[in-house]
Amino acid sequence: MSFVNYLLQALCVASFYAVGFLGGTHILGLVTLYQLFRYTPLWSLVVVYLSWTYLMEWNTPNRGGRAFFRNYLRRLAIFKYIRDYYPIALVKTYELDPQRNYILGYHPHGLLTEGASVALNTEACGFNDKFPGIIPHLAAHDGILKALLYRDLVMGLGVINASRDSLEYCLTQMGPGHSVVLVVGGAAEIVDTRVDSYVLTLKRRKGFVKLALETGTDLVPVFGFGQNNLFSLVGGDYNSPFSRFNRWLYSKTHSGCCCCWGFPCLPKRSPISVVVGAPIAVEKLVNPTQEAIDKLHSRYIEEVRELYAKYKDEFHPTNTSQLVML
Repeated sequence: MSFVNYLLQALCVASFYAVGFLGGTHILGLVTLYQLFRYTPLWSLVVVYLSWTYLMEWNTPNRGGRAFFRNYLRRLAIFKYIRDYYPIALVKTYELDPQRNYILGYHPHGLLTEGASVALNTEACGFNDKFPGIIPHLAAHDGILKALLYRDLVMGLGVINASRDSLEYCLTQMGPGHSVVLVVGGAAEIVDTRVDSYVLTLKRRKGFVKLALETGTDLVPVFGFGQNNLFSLVGGDYNSPFSRFNRWLYSKTHSGCCCCWGFPCLPKRSPISVVVGAPIAVEKLVNPTQEAIDKLHSRYIEEVRELYAKYKDEFHPTNTSQLVML
């Protein structure tokens, strides 16, 4: 690899994290709009943008995001440079029927779900070539989709709100093939991110299973091997005092201390293999019983275990720890 190519990859990855952090925390939008309004002749455009956003487009994340320019944005060259930096690969193990809708459950979260964002929500890894007719929509926290300017970028990539209403709309109202990429463990898994280790928050996550039953949507387990290897977090192993404190802090505040060793803004060049497992056929039940939910949930957990066991030696041979589910 030439130095110029490496530099381009590093700059794209640094931009990915910087825009994600500054945008997701509302800093990017607020500062940019304030500067334009206060110090440039473009203040009228800021007024138009804010009016359009709050009056016309505030509910767009709950209605499938934006289709306009979606295919173009997903094919931007920046995502290919990001893909090659780690690198990230998308592994197909089964066919997905374009006449069906799916909930693709991604595990684990890691710090920033790089695997799901690049392999499943862009065309950098050839998602459309591997799964023609399937249109993925990455589900994100509501707070991200309220961040001015940044929301427009992620909605343009097809990102939707992770609320139940939003997911149900995508699966039932947008037509065949439209599918949800759901990072099931959510932010709870961030505090458990450790190199060569996978701790999944899954046993107490049953809402997505209930939604699958109510809408008749097939479930697809997806595992990102290497997702947790990008940063070395302070705190040691799962049972260290810092790790226990972090989990306690998350239980009280839904946030934790994610301190990393290493060069700021740049993760390790460690491969991520996003393996898409076999779909679990789900029969629609308008009012599913708790027994039906528990049964399908147990089946899903078993499929995740089998997917991990089948491919861990091929895609993460350095991992010697057991898969842990909470």
